[in-house]
Amino acid sequence: MRRRAGVIFAVVTAVAVSGAALVGCGSDNPYELPEYRAGQDPGSSGGGSVDAASESSGDATSTPAPSGSGPIPTVSREASPPSTDVTYTPADAQGQGAWVERGKIRARNQKAKAAVDAVVGYVAQRVRLSNTWTVDEDALAAVAQGQALTSARERAETQEAAGRRSVGRFVVNVSSVKVNGDVATVTGCHFDSTSEVDQNGYVLVPPPGGVLITMEVKLSQGVWRVTSWPAEDVPTCSAAKK
Repeated sequence: MRRRAGVIFAVVTAVAVSGAALVGCGSDNPYELPEYRAGQDPGSSGGGSVDAASESSGDATSTPAPSGSGPIPTVSREASPPSTDVTYTPADAQGQGAWVERGKIRARNQKAKAAVDAVVGYVAQRVRLSNTWTVDEDALAAVAQGQALTSARERAETQEAAGRRSVGRFVVNVSSVKVNGDVATVTGCHFDSTSEVDQNGYVLVPPPGGVLITMEVKLSQGVWRVTSWPAEDVPTCSAAKK
């Protein structure tokens, strides 16, 4: 997703804050997620890095290591088995993969729940192709159309061109689902704890942590599909109540 980070830190990409330790907060931040600040080790808050528009982890854009500094190695170089949520063959050096987990979801009716399912499926495709650089066209078309479909394809191309692969988990939290006929607006403070690594497993882009993302979802031929993904940098979720 597209969160910019001014300082690059070494992190163990598997580190993540337990969802049970996060508590409810404002309407857009049901988990009271810690705000990621430049100069703060994201490993201390379990942050990660998926994209939000086109160039970060998940998809928010991120800034690579400062010129001349080079990538910083992770603390551990030992490969670990991927999460059981990784249902494909990971392409990163450590075989960790990138995956999506459901966090706190607020959806009151069947239409809202179906729209949320589309969002979860779409984000899962984004983090997967961010790891593999390969788009599963059938799976993506089942949960996305229009700009969201194009954005996901461009994400894979951007990651491959930069030589980056996303690793780690992305927790989808939904605090608001507004349904108007066949169109729904889904908003949540998601917990992006994915990192972007190079071919050797070195961290190039650290996790952004809490990111506030709104997606449009449309019902077409009986299927809900995501139609929009943020084209600009997404804001960080603040732990302060709104």
